[in-house]
Amino acid sequence: MESPAENPIDGADPEFDRSLWREFIAVRSGASREALVARYIALARMMAAKLYQRRLDNSVSFADYLQYARVGLVEAIDAYDPQRAVPFEAFSSFRIKGAILNGIECESELAAQRAFWGRRARERLESLKQHEGQGDRRASLEELVNLTVGLALGQILDQEPEQVIDESLAANPYAVTELAQLQRTVRALLPRLPDREREIIRRHYEEHVEFQQIAAEQGVTKGRISQLHAQALGRLRQLLDRRRVDRSL
Repeated sequence: MESPAENPIDGADPEFDRSLWREFIAVRSGASREALVARYIALARMMAAKLYQRRLDNSVSFADYLQYARVGLVEAIDAYDPQRAVPFEAFSSFRIKGAILNGIECESELAAQRAFWGRRARERLESLKQHEGQGDRRASLEELVNLTVGLALGQILDQEPEQVIDESLAANPYAVTELAQLQRTVRALLPRLPDREREIIRRHYEEHVEFQQIAAEQGVTKGRISQLHAQALGRLRQLLDRRRVDRSL
């Protein structure tokens, strides 16, 4: 594993450096580029270490910092003109730093998105568990089936119309067609929900608002919103079952 410790940039023969740049400019081969990367990787590592030491948390590893620094180094090598009176170390520092910061920003955004969708999945699961646990206890298998169906309905509601939920189905046109029909059917049944339940479904699945915020807007507890959410999904399942029965008659 790479260490974030700062390593000084070893000195090199200026003529050696010039020969590396002459070869790269002449042929721009992968081998000549890698030779320059090897020459200046200590600079990239030093800049990655400086930014890593200023990090606010440990969500991104030093190895990722160094990888982004290497990307910036390669970009700087490709853009540098040795004929200009600007040392490569000065020229490359801005690109290396920018590549690191841009990469870390993307990592942080992805981490925030993963956390958001993780919270949504957990609160939906808890919503369905709480609802299932009310009243008489049912067999564990039935509970599992209900939870699975409820989560599947939520996943359907999460998708844009006609969007494929599972990309692995894309090669099966029959499965894609059936799924699209199911999506349309579920959405067509939404107006038959009670107003309050329909509003919760709309806010949570169409506008991606979490239960806590919906609860604050409606002046009730998060638990109440969770309960209404579970009731809405249960009602949708009943409507779907009834529709299948009616169509089979």
